[in-house]
Amino acid sequence: MARERAIANQLAKLIGASNLPIYAVDDRRRIVFCNTACADWLGVTVEELIGQRCDYDSADSGDRLADLAAKLCPPPEAFLGQLPAGRMQIVGGSDNTPPRSAECISLPGAGGEHVGVLVVLQEVKDSPTADNRLVGAESAEQLHLRLQQLACEQRMPYRLERLVGESLAIQLVRERVRIAIELPTNVQIVGPVGSGRERIGRTIHGGKRPNQAGPLMPLACPLLDGELLQATVVAFLHRATAADLTHPATLLLLNADQLNAEAQAELLAFFRVPTFALRTIATTRRPLVELAEEGEFLRELAYRLSTMTIELPSLKERREDLPLLCQRFLEDFNARGEKQLSGFTPAALDHLCSLPWSGDVGELAEVVRETCENADGPVVTEADLARRVKLVTSAMKHPTQTNETIKLDKFLLDVEKELLQRALRSAKGNKAEAARLLGISRARVIRRASQLGLE
Repeated sequence: MARERAIANQLAKLIGASNLPIYAVDDRRRIVFCNTACADWLGVTVEELIGQRCDYDSADSGDRLADLAAKLCPPPEAFLGQLPAGRMQIVGGSDNTPPRSAECISLPGAGGEHVGVLVVLQEVKDSPTADNRLVGAESAEQLHLRLQQLACEQRMPYRLERLVGESLAIQLVRERVRIAIELPTNVQIVGPVGSGRERIGRTIHGGKRPNQAGPLMPLACPLLDGELLQATVVAFLHRATAADLTHPATLLLLNADQLNAEAQAELLAFFRVPTFALRTIATTRRPLVELAEEGEFLRELAYRLSTMTIELPSLKERREDLPLLCQRFLEDFNARGEKQLSGFTPAALDHLCSLPWSGDVGELAEVVRETCENADGPVVTEADLARRVKLVTSAMKHPTQTNETIKLDKFLLDVEKELLQRALRSAKGNKAEAARLLGISRARVIRRASQLGLE
C-alpha cells in the first residue's frame, strides 16, 4: 500500500511539473485533478478548481469558477469512450487567452464502465473563424467553441451574451442595447412575438451592475384599464421615492401596443407631471409612432415612450444564426445538470434550420428543449427531433391548396361566348341554324353575337 502511494505521489509530481495544462474529470463531471499549469492558464488556484462540477455549457452565469469549470467539461462522448484525440478545443480564462486543443483520454474502470476523463491541453495556431460558414456545415464542437468565444467577447453582468449570433442584424441590436444601457432614456423594443423583447428590456434595466439597478415594475398592458394603471403607477412611485434611489426606477410596459385608450390617457397624464421620474421600457410588435399615425395610439404618448427604438429581427432575417442558437439552447439544457449532449448531427441541424419558425426564438428554444429530452445518446439525431418538427415538415411537403376565387358574372359571360362561337361554327355562320342548336331565338343570337364581338 505504501509503495502504491509512493508511485501515485511520483506520478502527481511528474504531471504537476509539466508546463502543459492537465486535468481530470470523474464520471460525475467533478474536476478531481488539476496541475499548476492548468490553474495558471485559467487564472485560478488549484484548490479553487478541484471539486468544481462542469456541465457541457458555454453560458456566462456570473459565477467565475463555475464558468471556468464549464469550459473544461469534455464533450459527453468522452465519458463513453467515443471521442477521438484532439477533437475538441477549449477557451482559456481571459478574453485574450487563445484556445487550446484538448486530447481526451477516457478512463475505463474494472467493470468496463468509464470512471472519468483525463485531458491534456496543447497550444494551437489557428482557431475557428467566421469565414465561409454555411448553415449546418460546422460540427457541434466548433459551435460550442464559438459560443464560448462569443461569451468571452460579450461578457457583462447584464448577460448581453445571451443575444447569440453573428449576423449583421443581431450585431446592430447588441450595439443599440449597449447604448440604451449607457443612456437612461425611454426605450421601445419592437419585434415579433417570441423574439425575446421582455428579456432585452430586463437586460437594459439591469445595466452593467444589476445589483445596483433601480426597482422594476413589469406591467402587462393588455390587462390594464385606466384605473388599475393609475393605482399601480402611483403606488410604485411612492415606493421608489421613499427608497431614495441612486438609479431611476423603471416601468416595463409589456405589449404596450395593446394598451387601451383609457389607460393610454392615464399614462400620458403622468408624463405631464413635472416631478414624474420613471424610466419606461416598452415592448411592442409595431412601432408606436406608426400606430399613432393610424389613429390607434396617442401621438404624444407614442413619442414619449419611443425616445430610442430597438428593432429585433425575426429569425427569417438572420437564418445564419440558427446553428449557434440551436447549440445555445442545447447547452442551456445541459446547464440543468442532468443529461449532457454535445450537439446535433449535421442532418438534425439542417432539418431544424430548414423550418420557418413562425414562433421565432421562443419557439426554437422550446423545440430544442423537447428534442434534447428525446435524445438517447450524446448527440441529437433526426430521430430525436420533437414531434412538432416532424408535423411541420410533413405539412411543408403537402402545402394546403388554396381555392381559386371565381367571379361568377365573368365566368358565365365566357361560357356564353364559347357556346355561341361553337354554335356558329357548326352552323357555318347561319344564325337561324345556330339559334336552333342553342334553343333560343334568332334575334337573340344576332343581339348577343353583336354585343360579344362575334360579328
